Amino acid sequence: MPHLSSIFERASPSGSFNGTPPDKLPAENGIHVWRAAVVMPFITFAFVALRFYTRVYMLKVKKFTIDDYIVALTMLVCIAHAVLMAIATYNGMGLHIWQYDAELNSRYYLWIGITSEFYVLGLCGFKCALLFLYLQLFGVYTRFRWTCYGTMFFCVGYLFCNMLTEFLGCHPIMKKWEPDLPGQCINSTAAATFYGACNMASDLVIAIMPLTMIWKLQIATRTQKIGLSLVLSSGFIAWAVAVARWGIATFNLVGTDDRPWWAGVSFTLSIFEIHTGLICACVATLSPLWKLAYAQVKDWTGWSSHCSDKAVTWPSFVRKPGQSQSSDESNRPSRPSEHWAHQNRPIDRRDGPDSSGSNPLDTSLNTSHEDEYGLLDVSDWRPQASREDRSQRSVEGV
Repeated sequence: MPHLSSIFERASPSGSFNGTPPDKLPAENGIHVWRAAVVMPFITFAFVALRFYTRVYMLKVKKFTIDDYIVALTMLVCIAHAVLMAIATYNGMGLHIWQYDAELNSRYYLWIGITSEFYVLGLCGFKCALLFLYLQLFGVYTRFRWTCYGTMFFCVGYLFCNMLTEFLGCHPIMKKWEPDLPGQCINSTAAATFYGACNMASDLVIAIMPLTMIWKLQIATRTQKIGLSLVLSSGFIAWAVAVARWGIATFNLVGTDDRPWWAGVSFTLSIFEIHTGLICACVATLSPLWKLAYAQVKDWTGWSSHCSDKAVTWPSFVRKPGQSQSSDESNRPSRPSEHWAHQNRPIDRRDGPDSSGSNPLDTSLNTSHEDEYGLLDVSDWRPQASREDRSQRSVEGV
């Protein structure tokens, strides 16, 4: 149909390719892709290993949570993606367009399709890991919990569609890497622009989400709020990489004829994107290591010699490694402010939503709330009270 002609285009450039490929591959920007594919998995694996070391040997967790399994699986996906990207550099990735012959051009677009599937899986993995981390920390709040679920549904939905269009975007499928076959493909420029915009938007939302909870908490000092914000909003790094990658990819699609060479830059950033995202999902769970390093630095520099109480040397937004999660002493309020938080703990969600008639907008936190990551120290902060809570405390005071 004529009005649908703008929707379809060839997935790979058509025409004759009579160039002379380099004698040695990878070459040009393919070298940078290869280096990123080799180096980044080792850096990411170090953070993932530290995450599980902290969980098992420092926090002494008895069982892993769902985000732990997602992080482990995503690490495997990132390794597979890096290996495939390294192989793709030996099949023409990153060369100038005049360096392709017909056979190398076909191999190049075949490997783009293969690596793209694992790239999308890596994106889905680290986004879900971060959202499940937020649910573990702030999931007692109804609005925040449903915001996490909505964001997760959006991410999984558009990434699943991305995988389908990447795999089934041409009919027949082989037309993606053999452009001279009869058939048609969807508009890859429009699809890539749309999915890139969704990716940037979701990364930005995920990075901002914990800030909406942190800055509502009455923590002792502003510095502690800033520290907790930096730890939980490290996703801004992944968002910045996603913005850079999307900008290069868009220019590659609409601003230049030398698409394979600029695609090498975009693919290098795609490696950085999924690996930095997974690192960000691990950084917030390393709080016992951060506070241990913090104490060691104070000891080495002599700052702690002015403090009579060793506990003062620990950041208040993290918990001491020796503190037990299941200890009854940790659940018993020791100050009046903790007593108020204990008395106004949220309802048990197993009895049904808001079955006790409590205010669904209440942001009080239970002092017995299980912090799986040793990140939140509820003995040193309490959430801001709502108007109903303040009136209730005034009645109790009378």
